[in-house]
Amino acid sequence: MDIFISYSRADRDRVAHIADALQAEGYEVWWDRDIRAGEEFDHVIDKAIKKSKAIVVVWSRHSISSRWVKEEAEDGVEADTLVPVTIDPITIPRGFRRIQAAELQDGGDNPTHSTNWPEFLESVRKIAGTASAEPGTSTRSQAELLRVLTATAAAKSGPAAPPAAVRNQSVPAPAWKRYWPMGAGVLGVLVAGLLALQFIGGEALRGAPPPPEDMTPVVLGIYPDESFGIDQADGLRAAFSDTPSVMVRDLAASLDAMKGRNAPELIEGLKTNLAERNVIAIVGPSITEFTPEVLRVVEESGRRPAIVLTTAGSRQDIGWDDSDLPLFRVGSGVDERAEQFARLAQNTVASGVELILLYESVPNSDELTYGELFFKRITERLPDWQQWSDQKQVRSISYVRGEIMEKASLPRIRPIFDQNKMIIVVGLSGDFRELVENLYRAGDPPRAALLGGWNSSGVLQEISRTTAIQHTRLFDMTDVYRSPADTRGLPDSVRFQETFGILTPALRQEAVAYDSGLVIKQAVNQMEGEVTAEKLVEILRGQRFNGVTGEISFSEETASWGQNIGQAGGMRPLYNLRYDPAATSWQEIESFDALLARGIARR
Repeated sequence: MDIFISYSRADRDRVAHIADALQAEGYEVWWDRDIRAGEEFDHVIDKAIKKSKAIVVVWSRHSISSRWVKEEAEDGVEADTLVPVTIDPITIPRGFRRIQAAELQDGGDNPTHSTNWPEFLESVRKIAGTASAEPGTSTRSQAELLRVLTATAAAKSGPAAPPAAVRNQSVPAPAWKRYWPMGAGVLGVLVAGLLALQFIGGEALRGAPPPPEDMTPVVLGIYPDESFGIDQADGLRAAFSDTPSVMVRDLAASLDAMKGRNAPELIEGLKTNLAERNVIAIVGPSITEFTPEVLRVVEESGRRPAIVLTTAGSRQDIGWDDSDLPLFRVGSGVDERAEQFARLAQNTVASGVELILLYESVPNSDELTYGELFFKRITERLPDWQQWSDQKQVRSISYVRGEIMEKASLPRIRPIFDQNKMIIVVGLSGDFRELVENLYRAGDPPRAALLGGWNSSGVLQEISRTTAIQHTRLFDMTDVYRSPADTRGLPDSVRFQETFGILTPALRQEAVAYDSGLVIKQAVNQMEGEVTAEKLVEILRGQRFNGVTGEISFSEETASWGQNIGQAGGMRPLYNLRYDPAATSWQEIESFDALLARGIARR
C-alpha cells in the first residue's frame, strides 16, 4: 500500500479528485471511507495505515473537527509519514502544524487544479517514493482489500487446477467425481473467506452486537441533574406518559461534570444500556461540551439508535457532518442562532449603537465553551467583525463561567450598562440571572443599555415573580414563542398544556424535550411488529410530525440534514421577546430602533 488518504466524508467529491490523480501517477491508494461503521473496520484501517508509506491528511473546515481524521493524522506524525494538505482556508488543529501543508484551496472544487499541486506531489514522492504501480492502477478500498485477502486465502487452501490442455487429455470421470472437487473448492473459498474476515476484521464480526433478549423499546434521556436539565427530563417523560410500551430511562450528571467531560457513571450507564437493551433513541445530551463523548460511546457500541440532540452545538463543533450516526435536532443550534445574531449585529451597527458580546470561558481548558464556540461562529459569519471592533462599533468580552459579576464590576466594564449599548450574554442562564438581579432591579438607577440573553425567558419570568425589575430594558432571543394555531387542539398539545400550562417562551426547555419525544412516539405508533432503531430512523427521515412547537420536519439537504426545518428549528427567523410582568405575557420586539433611541434620550 502506497498512500492512505484521511478526510471528512463531507469532502468526498473533492477528495476523489486527489485520489484519482494519485492513482494516475501510479500510486496504490486507500481512501474509501463509506463502509466504516463505528469501530467495525478499525482493525482493517489500522492495518492499512501501518502498511501505507504515506498518510495524506486532507484538512478542511469539516475535517478539523473530525475525531477520525485527527487520530489518523496522529498515526502519520508518529510514523513520520504525514503529508498534510489544506483544501479550505482554515487553521490546522494544534499538534499538526509543525509539518508544512500544501495549500490547494485555490483549486476550488478540484484541488488538483491548484497552482501548488506540483509541490504536493513532490511532498508525496519524498515520503512514499516513486510510484510502484503502473499508472492507471485502480485505487483500493477497504472492501477490495477484504476481497483480495479472501481470494488469497482461498487460493492457498488447495493446489491450483491443472492447465486446460492437460484436463482435456484425461479420461472423463464419473459425475460425482467431476463435481466433488468443484464443491470442495467452493467450500474452501467460503471457509477461507470467513477465516480472512476473522483474521482481518474480527472486530467487524463482533462490532455489531446481537439483539438484546428483552426487545422492549427504550428511549434514553441524557441531561444535567439540575437547572434546565430537570425541565428537559420532565418534558421528555411527559411525551411518553400515554405510551407505556416505551420505557424512558434517565442518564444524568452534574452540569459541571458534563461540561468538563468527566461523568464516568453516566458513560458507563450509557454503555450498559446500549449493550443490554433495545435502545431505539437517545434524546440529548443538552451540553455541547459533552456531546462528542456520547457520540463516541454510541459509535463504539455498534448500535445505531436515533439521536435527537438537545444541545445547541454547531454542526462543525460536534462533528455532525462527519458522523455516520443518525442525528436529528428539533430546536435551533449555534449555526441558526449565529445567523440571527449576525442580522442583529448588522442592524445595531447600522443604527450607530455599539454592540457588546459577553461570552463565557473556562480558564486553563483546552476545550472551547459554548460561548467561545458561538463567538467563533459569529466571526466566521461576519467578516466585518474585526473592522467593526477596530472602529469601536462592536466589542467582545469574555468572562469566567459563573463569575460574570466579577467581570461586570470592573471599572472599565461597569459603565457600559449606563450607556446606550446593546449587550448580549452567551453562556449559562445563571450568568444572565446574575446581571439582572444585581444591575437591573427596579430600585437600581435606570439602565440605558439593553440586555439580552439566549433562551432566558424562564429566568426573567421567575425573577419577576419575586423582584421588580427594569423589564423594558431586558429581552430574550428564542426559537419558541407560542403554539401555532393548527396544533393547539391536537391531543399531544392538549396534554402538554394540562401538564405544564399554555406554551410560552419560559417553557422552552420542556417544550423542545417534549417534541423530541413526540417525534419518536409518533414514529413508533406507525410501526408494525417489532419496534427497532432501524425502523425509527427510516420514519424520522421521511415524514412530518406535529409538535407543541409546531410542525417538525427533518431536513434532507446536505448542508442541514437532520435539522428541524419547522417552526422551532431556527430555519425560520427566531424571536426577540420582552416580558411584561404586569400582564404576565410576552411581546415580540419588531424593531429595536425605538428602544435604542429611548436609551439615547435617557442618557
